Formats: sequence, structure tokens, C-alpha cells
Amino acid sequence: MCEISVIIPVYNKKRYLRETVGSVLDQTAGDLELLLIDDGSTDGSGRLCDVLSASDIRIRVYHTKNRGVGAARNLGIRKASGKYISFIDADDRIEKTFLEKLKDAIEKDRADMAMCGYYEIIDGKRIDRDLKRSGPDNVYYDVLRQNRLCTSWNKLYLREKIHHLFDERTSTCEDSIFCTQYYSDNLPKTAYVYENLYGYIRRKDCLTADLQEQALYGITKYMLCNMKIAGMISDERTRRAAIQHICKVYFYGVYMFIFQNLCSGPVTGEKLSIIDSVFRDERYRRIMGYIIRYPLYDSKAERASKSEFLYILFSLLGMKRATLFLSRVKKL
Repeated sequence: MCEISVIIPVYNKKRYLRETVGSVLDQTAGDLELLLIDDGSTDGSGRLCDVLSASDIRIRVYHTKNRGVGAARNLGIRKASGKYISFIDADDRIEKTFLEKLKDAIEKDRADMAMCGYYEIIDGKRIDRDLKRSGPDNVYYDVLRQNRLCTSWNKLYLREKIHHLFDERTSTCEDSIFCTQYYSDNLPKTAYVYENLYGYIRRKDCLTADLQEQALYGITKYMLCNMKIAGMISDERTRRAAIQHICKVYFYGVYMFIFQNLCSGPVTGEKLSIIDSVFRDERYRRIMGYIIRYPLYDSKAERASKSEFLYILFSLLGMKRATLFLSRVKKL
């Protein structure tokens, strides 16, 4: 038994793993275990996991065949012995006080979950993603509007309150789905640490850079999980604004994960099949109609900035380009 279990799924991250593991072992929170789940790596990451484990008794390693990041994290949950659980990606890093400050925040506020701000490293440049403070009113709206549940890794969870595991059908939005379900299962009192203690490193070879077969499934399920939380908002106008925001997030997800991938890189039969399934999806068509009306034709819509509206407009043009591209390819 230990106080905190840190779970790291590992798939072909040999180049970055030492630094990530080092940031965990260097934590000021002393009573922890680190579970490295080697998800069928082929680049020597599995052997490196064993080497690291031999150097520190706090590390445990599990080797599996490649089943995806969700399955790897689920195995970690089943094997974890800690009261608290934290998920870290194998190529990210955490500040020394990350675990201690999140744990202390939970205990001080008697909360069920804690989260902190984070920073992104993009092409060597740091961009801070501060955690915004919010008032006591419309807690559910603030959680949705600020997209606080879209990541699983800048948080600390109570193991006993995890009732839904990661969805193993998809590697798109699987962490967002997990976090949103944890929230709706427990309606937790959430503790906040207003420091950027998690480092999310954007890399060209990251998993989300590829078009996933189950991308639409993952994006849609995340939307439905958010809709469940929106349904808890009693004020009609606030609930309507939350639903509009959720649909917009769905729109961005479809555009970024699917359409941008189609228009970049080589055209494959798998890509065309994915796009075709999107166009045939009834829910997609209905939400697109809703998005087109947002925010111009709905007097109750949340106010959008000019830059946001332009992004929506150009995204729709990108979708139109993808549609024409698909039609042209089908005629060949």
C-alpha cells in the first residue's frame, strides 16, 4: 500500500521516458509508486522500463501486447495500490511539487478531485495554460465553459471513486471521457491549485497527430458526457449557453481530428472511409446545422468574439474543401 499511484502508459517513447520518470521520482510527495505499462512497444521502451525499475523499488513494470492507451491505463488502475491516482503521459513532465500540492489541496478542502494549471511546450516555446478562477454560481457551467474536464493528466483522483474505466474503443478523447465520467459519477467537490505544475509536451509523433478510426466515436461520446453535466444546470439560459459551447467543442474536435488530417498527408482508403462515415452520421449533420446558426441567429447564444467567429467560418470552409476533395476522389 502507498498513498499515491502514478500511472504512465508507454508506447514507443524511449527518447523521452527517462526524463518523465525522473520528474516523478523527484517528487516532494514521498509515499508513491510508479506503474509503467509497456503497451507492446517496439523501440526498446519496454527494456528501458525494466532498467529503470531495477534502479528504484518504487517502480513496477507491466508488459502487455499493444491494445491502446486506454487499456494500458486501465491495467494501471487495476494494479494500483494507492489511495490517490495520477495519470502522466510518457513524454511529459511534472514539477517537483505537483503531487504534494494536489494531495494537500484535496485533504484541505475535503475534496474528491484536485486539478492544477499546466503549460505546453510547442517547438521549444512555453505557453502557460492558467487555471481560471470562478465564482460559486453556475459551477457546472464554469467546468464546461472552461473545458476543465478535457484532460485527465493535470489532476489527482481518489481511486475508490473511479467507477468508469477508460474507454478502450478509442484513442481520441479517451482521457476527456474518463475525466467527464468521473465528474458526473461523483459530482465531486474539486480542489484547485492555481499553479502550472504539469508540462504537456506537444510533439509531431504524438498519438493524436494521426487520424484514428474511432475518432468520431470518441469525440461524440465526449460530447454526450458533457451534455449529461449540462443537464444538471437548473437555469435554462445558462444551460442553453452550456449546450452551445459543448456543440462548438464537438465541432472543433471533428474539424481538428478528422478534416485537418484528411487534407494533410497522403490520401488512404482508411481516411476516405472515416470521412464517409462522418458525412453519413445523423448526429453530425444535426450539430453542424446548429453550429452554422451559432452565434449569429440565436439571441440567447453566448457572445462570441470576432476572432472566434472567424475561426468557425474558416473551419467550415475547410470542411467544404474536404467535402469537395472527397467527392473528387470518389469520381476517379
